[in-house]
Amino acid sequence: MSIVVRPAGIADCPQIADIYRHYVEHTVATFDTTAPALDVWEQKFTAITTAGRPFLVAVDSDERDEVAGFAYLGAFRNMPAYGQTSEDTIYLRPGLGGKGIGSALMSRMLADAEHTDVRQIIAVIAATGGEASIALHLKHGFTHAGRLRATGYKAGQWVDTVYLQYSVGAQ
Repeated sequence: MSIVVRPAGIADCPQIADIYRHYVEHTVATFDTTAPALDVWEQKFTAITTAGRPFLVAVDSDERDEVAGFAYLGAFRNMPAYGQTSEDTIYLRPGLGGKGIGSALMSRMLADAEHTDVRQIIAVIAATGGEASIALHLKHGFTHAGRLRATGYKAGQWVDTVYLQYSVGAQ
């Protein structure tokens, strides 16, 4: 496997939607309970890239650009005062964890964030099953910002969320 991290393109959205669908349907990693349609992903891609924020894919160049994972900096909250705060998202194709793909995406995303208006990045991670994601964020300089108890109900269970924070330019 030869991984290359590059800016995503609109043509990557079907694979991105497919990766995310797995997490919606089989995990509590996302609190979405219905996988977003392809047009929703295309709208999200357009909004994020138009805002000048990174939307990246890790592709396996040995497999004709199969998307192995994706990452982006989306809005944290939709209020003007939060305009320079972003929430990060990283998902990998099932079965590809532990191969350095998430770290490659995170490194590039944080480097690209230096050239945007983003000053704070917030990670909101489901505590149940989120240990690898928490470790990835901590490895890249995020710090604990809090834990909210039983904030989501999915798959017949209440799930805590862990908040981590990264100050762009402060590392």
